[in-house]
Amino acid sequence: MKPFRPGFLFATIVFILTLFFAHATTSLLVEEPTLERLKIDLKSSEAKVRKKAATELGKSRSREAVAPLLSAAQDPDIEVREEVVKSLGLLRDQEAITILLTTIKDPAESVREESIIALVNIYVDHDAGFIMTRLARKVYKKINPFSDQVGTDPTVIEHYVKVGPVVIDSIAERLLDSSPSIQLDAAKALGILKAQAAIPKMLEAMKTGDSNLRVATLRSLYKIKDPSVDEQILPYLNVTDNAVRSEAILTLGLFKSHKALPTLQKIYDQNAGSKLRIKALQAISLIGDRTSLELFTRNLRDPDSLYRQFAAEGIARVIDGSLVEEVSRAYIKEKKLGTQLALSFALYRLGRKEYIEKLIMGLPERMHYEQVTSYFLEMGNPIQFELVKHLNHGDAKVRERLCYILGLIGDKSTIDKLKPLLKDPDSNVVSEAALAIRRLGTS
Repeated sequence: MKPFRPGFLFATIVFILTLFFAHATTSLLVEEPTLERLKIDLKSSEAKVRKKAATELGKSRSREAVAPLLSAAQDPDIEVREEVVKSLGLLRDQEAITILLTTIKDPAESVREESIIALVNIYVDHDAGFIMTRLARKVYKKINPFSDQVGTDPTVIEHYVKVGPVVIDSIAERLLDSSPSIQLDAAKALGILKAQAAIPKMLEAMKTGDSNLRVATLRSLYKIKDPSVDEQILPYLNVTDNAVRSEAILTLGLFKSHKALPTLQKIYDQNAGSKLRIKALQAISLIGDRTSLELFTRNLRDPDSLYRQFAAEGIARVIDGSLVEEVSRAYIKEKKLGTQLALSFALYRLGRKEYIEKLIMGLPERMHYEQVTSYFLEMGNPIQFELVKHLNHGDAKVRERLCYILGLIGDKSTIDKLKPLLKDPDSNVVSEAALAIRRLGTS
């Protein structure tokens, strides 16, 4: 064995460090292109140089980049125009709206698409950004079942953001675009922007649109949350396209459309053992009408746990105190956690307030916290007085998820209860608490 030579080891370390610092020094000497350089490159005779400059100007996040990009929006090269529009969206400057209302009509499909995305991006809250916290992205699918289909973002703009009518009109015009892809983008964007004024055009586009456009429009109509459209949706309960029919069933349930109940009951009765039947039961449960109580109590004993869950949720919404004992017995026998939580929701609504503890216990559960969150959001502001008592819970996930919920159902009086969590040792809790406080401060 060769003897250990400390001198050799030291020399090797010195050599490695010398190489490292030499590389670091060289890297520092390579300067990033300045804004002035990028402005010049944006006027280059070479399209690839202009394209790269447009991209880099967007990355700069500087307001000084807006003016040169606006000037380049009519570039003869499609790829350059696409990058210009994309960068304007990244910069989120209101000054870009006028030019984006022009590029949204660009002959190139890719430019029109980026224009829609850029316009939506401008109206995203600059700090929260599409409800950007980690928890919100995960939980929104349960609150709004359409989230996994609405582009890559599962949300709507914050309640305090106002979108100009001309923007809504320009996007709504794209519902009749020659490209089916752009039609879908427009339908999804209108939902994200909560475009109430576009509802007539959306309903009209559904009449001639394909299956994908109809489904996307139904999802956006729910995001806009105008239940008065239920009558125009009713005909889609009888279409042969199962995707559209299922979406119409769910949308009418979410809108709590009592007008839809007779048809939903008929769908339930005529589709034994099918996915359509469970979808109809879910919608009937969401409506929660007293006339459906016998259906709910019967399904509490169904072999399928999902039927039992929807039955329990329906009972929770009807709130018939005479069913406390029957629901309690069902709870004792129930083995499935999801159904236990639904039964806890029902028992809490029926006056058994101790079941709030069971619901709180569901918040850290990876497979079930979305379900519990949807119950708390549905119960709304009155439940906040119970929830704030648990803000010092030992589980950080519970604290984090409670902050999210309270940010949506609380009021200004909730802010003081949330402030201590700005010093929480868990960074995710701090993030949710800060966003909740800001939301409540602008409500």
